[in-house]
Amino acid sequence: AQGLRGGSEADAQGLRGGAEADAPPPPRVMFVCRANSCRSQMAHGLFNKLTDGSSGASCGFRASELNPHAVAVMAEIGIDISEHTSNAIAEYDPSAFDAIICVCGCAAEVPGEWKVGHFEDWSLDDPPELDPGDRSVYRRVRDELKERIEALAKRLHVAGCSLGLGPLRGGQAAAAGGVRDEVKEYYGKVLQKSADLQTNACCTAVELPQEVKAAIGKVHPEVVSKYFGCGLCVPEALSGLSVLDLGCGSGRDCYVLAQLVGESGSVVGVDMTDEQLSTARQHVAWHADAFGYARPNTDFKQGYIEDLKGIGLGDETFDVVVSNCVVNLSPDKAAVLREAFRVLKAGGEMYFSDVYADRRVPPHLRDDPLLYGECLGGALYWNDFLALAKAAGFADPRLVEDAPITVANPALEEKLCGIRFYSATYRLFKLPGRLEADCEDYGQAVVYKGTLPGRAAAFDLDSHHHIEAGKVFPVCGNTYHMLASTRFRQHFEYVGAHPHEAGKSAHFGIFDGCGKSLPFASASAAGAGGQCC
Repeated sequence: AQGLRGGSEADAQGLRGGAEADAPPPPRVMFVCRANSCRSQMAHGLFNKLTDGSSGASCGFRASELNPHAVAVMAEIGIDISEHTSNAIAEYDPSAFDAIICVCGCAAEVPGEWKVGHFEDWSLDDPPELDPGDRSVYRRVRDELKERIEALAKRLHVAGCSLGLGPLRGGQAAAAGGVRDEVKEYYGKVLQKSADLQTNACCTAVELPQEVKAAIGKVHPEVVSKYFGCGLCVPEALSGLSVLDLGCGSGRDCYVLAQLVGESGSVVGVDMTDEQLSTARQHVAWHADAFGYARPNTDFKQGYIEDLKGIGLGDETFDVVVSNCVVNLSPDKAAVLREAFRVLKAGGEMYFSDVYADRRVPPHLRDDPLLYGECLGGALYWNDFLALAKAAGFADPRLVEDAPITVANPALEEKLCGIRFYSATYRLFKLPGRLEADCEDYGQAVVYKGTLPGRAAAFDLDSHHHIEAGKVFPVCGNTYHMLASTRFRQHFEYVGAHPHEAGKSAHFGIFDGCGKSLPFASASAAGAGGQCC
């Protein structure tokens, strides 16, 4: 049986692709979750509906009973999964599939041989865990699966990438279009200026570098008055670069960046809100004159940050992608990260600030329009963000700085039931084949030359790497690449061999202080006496 190590002949036939002999079969996709009773079964049914065949399959770490609510909400949209069987992952051969999709955020538990090819971790909510009897929760997860599977089909080049089901009934949860409409309404019509915000989640509290303060001072007052952000998204060494701002709003950050990239650089802002873009576009010529440029180096495009290809932004176009408190407003955050990775050049960086939660925000809060507009309802649980970033291709996300968000609105604080929120800035490097899953020690070090503008004494790569000028600073292989294989290369001297080149240096294990250590208890007892078992 193709795909199955055991099981019925009917199941085996289902995994052979179901395509005519003279046409290429659709890709074979396995959807994995813990118990193969709900999320993976719905994904399985949706993918087979899309491909008009049976090239999808599902399994769990253990077999279980089909969830009757999952069966019912799938029947509502005309997809019958009642005849599906629940299977354990041990029954299948991973080499029989073109893509493996983990739908429950349990990628760490998936056996290594299942992660060799195309592997994604979607981290969807578990309906029985949230509310086992509330079908609106099942509908919301089903609808999210529909969106993700259509996007997956495009990435896998499946012909006809729409399920053709029209808008699905999502219970209390808004579909992607509904979320976008609410955000457009809130940022386009409800909010007229920064003071209209009802919380301080979308307010920048960090101390701005002097060069950024000076740049903001040259931005048109109307643009500044309509700024909504939660952090600082102005990385170092921008001169002459091409920069993309996701969710640029009124254009404040774009006009700051336009000064830092210089007349030879360029900045493109993307936003979906008519009113915000109108403000940004009105002042393009004004800013070019204020900066002393012969022609504007800014451009503003209307569109969705989940679909940059749809507005004509090509692969490997930008050196840096920035975003300021916008990813949390997206209904498909995984797509935003994938698109950012696609448009970045190799060695490029996504540098962005956003709002994160200390736990997963429950559905009834996610669906609250006010909380969503105030950047709290859509906040990602920090650990889910790390998984999404890695799945998009950004290995080893680095936290630059963070600060707690004090909502400062008693009514909303009570509604949030103790969830803690943080504004945080991350940097994600596009270094395919360079970065490892963990910080490995190759005996390398760097010496900072003190040549980055405004940072003569020291450079902060992230919150754990404060690199003083002139001092030998030991680094792991990943940090080495983040400096040696990016725009920062000229600002450092390097000690030790490049870990991925011929004649690479010796490997000394996990880098000390990276958060991991040797797992063997006996290592700490080395040299101590003991008894024979």
